[in-house]
Amino acid sequence: MSGGEEFDGDDGADARSAKWRCAWCEKPHDRNDPPCDNCGHHKFERAVVPVAPDVGEDYQREPVWVCPECGRQHQKNSPPCSRCGHPNLEKHVPEEVDFADELGGTSYVDLLEPGYVAGFAVALVALGVLVLAVLGVVTLPGMGGPDLTVEGVPGSADTVDGVDLAAVEAAYLDRINDRREAAGRDPLARNDRLDEVSRFATQRRAKSVYGDGQQASGDRLANAAGDACDGEDFVLRLFRVDVDPDGEVASADAVADTLVDGALAGESTPVGADGARTGLDAHAGPDGRVFLSQLVC
Repeated sequence: MSGGEEFDGDDGADARSAKWRCAWCEKPHDRNDPPCDNCGHHKFERAVVPVAPDVGEDYQREPVWVCPECGRQHQKNSPPCSRCGHPNLEKHVPEEVDFADELGGTSYVDLLEPGYVAGFAVALVALGVLVLAVLGVVTLPGMGGPDLTVEGVPGSADTVDGVDLAAVEAAYLDRINDRREAAGRDPLARNDRLDEVSRFATQRRAKSVYGDGQQASGDRLANAAGDACDGEDFVLRLFRVDVDPDGEVASADAVADTLVDGALAGESTPVGADGARTGLDAHAGPDGRVFLSQLVC
């Protein structure tokens, strides 16, 4: 200790009965009569500090150790600083105006370990993502309906005789909407989920024709459509047509015209169906025939 020998607790007043101790080396004394006969320090403190903030003129507040870098208070001189890691601490005896700060030296922020902060942040992000998924803003695995993947589908989902099937689908829907407008019905707008369900129906149909697969049941398709139909009934048109029976090179418009003729054959057609949302998928079989599925709800 600076200014005297280190106190070992065996000489001087008995620590268990002494009322005062040196504020620097903590040697016990019977009276508040500095300087300390061990280290020469000029200030004593009560051996047992009362809870009350003021117990008379001789009362000395318990010193604290303050980090000169960030101001964090510590009860003991145990550097480095627990907040910023500064290697030195400075001794400080709080004044009366510091009493509230003395009681609140350790804040809730100080109690937050980095691991707890990181865990809380991860939990908060996960909760936010879950809320967005419930609101339909994002889709989480397992929350987007049943798996609609079909493996090993014969034919092509992209082209038929060099014609882009996506262009065929667009031309087909334009023709259907023209007929709906003439019939006094609202046009149909494509829906991503209904497109997926229609693709599933088309691919299952193609596998049942050219392979060993089975067509999807109406209940399976309705369950897959889920909220995209808002619980409403849906109309499904599933058919196949020969695109170029004479071997002529087809165009997107020609294929679309042929598909419209197939869609209007029968009692339930996409022209007369109630609803404003639709899903479409055209798929070419290995022999050049085109399968089309359309959901309306």
